[in-house]
Amino acid sequence: MSNKKNSINSLDRISLEKAMSFWDFFFLAFGIYAGVAWVTTLGGWLQYGPMAVMIGFCVCGILILPIGFAYAELTPALPLTGGEVAFAYKAFGRKTASFTGWFIALAYIIVCPYEAISVSIVLNYMFPGLNIIPLWTIVGYTVYLPTVIIGCIFSIFFTMLNYKGVKQAKIFQTLASACVLIMVTGFFVVALTKGSSQNLQPLFTPKEGKLVSIFAVLGMAPFFLAGFESIPQAAEEAKEGLNPRMMSKAIILAIIVGIGFYCITTISVALVAPWQSTVDKALPTAYAFEQVFGPKCRIIVLSAALLGLLSTWNGCFMTGSRILFAMGRGRLLPKFFGEVNSKYKTPQKAVLFTGLISMIGPFIGKGGLMPAVDIGALAFIVSWFVVSLSVVKLRKTHPNMKRPYVMPGGVTMGWIAVTVCIFFMVLILIPGAPAALVWPVEWITLLIWIILGTILFKINNDEAKKDNILDEDQAYLILGDYK
Repeated sequence: MSNKKNSINSLDRISLEKAMSFWDFFFLAFGIYAGVAWVTTLGGWLQYGPMAVMIGFCVCGILILPIGFAYAELTPALPLTGGEVAFAYKAFGRKTASFTGWFIALAYIIVCPYEAISVSIVLNYMFPGLNIIPLWTIVGYTVYLPTVIIGCIFSIFFTMLNYKGVKQAKIFQTLASACVLIMVTGFFVVALTKGSSQNLQPLFTPKEGKLVSIFAVLGMAPFFLAGFESIPQAAEEAKEGLNPRMMSKAIILAIIVGIGFYCITTISVALVAPWQSTVDKALPTAYAFEQVFGPKCRIIVLSAALLGLLSTWNGCFMTGSRILFAMGRGRLLPKFFGEVNSKYKTPQKAVLFTGLISMIGPFIGKGGLMPAVDIGALAFIVSWFVVSLSVVKLRKTHPNMKRPYVMPGGVTMGWIAVTVCIFFMVLILIPGAPAALVWPVEWITLLIWIILGTILFKINNDEAKKDNILDEDQAYLILGDYK
């Protein structure tokens, strides 16, 4: 094995720079939670009533906790870039690892064009003159030249930021996320002191039954409560000397804070203005606060939204590029994804690919927001399902594997996590369910991603055969010393 590794350059297992602390891991995850959805798409769930939102997000968070425990056990046990890819490979082998990695890559990479669209929307409301020079209309929404240019500029910015090293990217992530957390806390205090509980009525929308409303929110919530699984993607970049259990704590803390974040932002908007008058607005949060506190407050809300958007974009960019890197290094995707820049120690081709996908968003416009939410939710759930099965399988096949953190409840908790994932998949995949994928746009987009993954998988297979990559070689490239 060692002789083959030394003789074939493609089997040199390259690592990324080690620079992530506990708070870097936490803010990587929280920054993804703290995106702009609480400003741009809040109406998508508030339309079902504030109580439906509160119950939906809290129930979703409680259901997700067992999944979080599964991640918390496997992350310090297998602290490897690509997280789910390594977990699935260790438990089930190459094909499952490829399938899982490609889906979690979709979950994060699809957020990047989503954020490129959102940044244009927010800036347009801050500076209304941007809606000029119409280009085309998609799903009823017109795309304008200035918003395309802005989205492309930010796409290039995040590409360069992540290309030049994790230190710069993590500093940006921590500062932006911390500012959002402080500002949202301030909005909540203002809403409690200046808002009215009368604005919360009715607690559920009269258009739907209470249970249907809760399930509709529950179907969307996984996309917005996803983010904790970004931590294992960067686990291999943990600072030397960091206690592996700290990554587990960061995962659980991120889930709890995420639940609170969405409940607080929703209740704040519903308190300051009658919620039924805000849900059909393009930016419900900004609209509600402006009605009560004037235009200056609107600018403050939009500034917080812009910071949240940028932190989510950066976090998903970091995570998505590392998944592609891990799959390229492990020869689950073409090996060029596994290339590392010799100067910056960053996954250069994976970063450039993610940047290219980001630049698609501005050309699609606002019509691409909800499809990205729905497809991203499914992709996250698929990866959660595989990880939950992996933790159960590895308890049986590798009982003596070193586990710095052991999830409470053992295998039982693992099976609970599996059941939760199946429940969420039913909500999204069964036609007629409250949160089902929409035909044809969302199903076709999902199909295109699967076809693209199949093509890349075939190309990779041909490459691997040409380079005589054996099973033990691939285990080394994916798992390193944890094989």
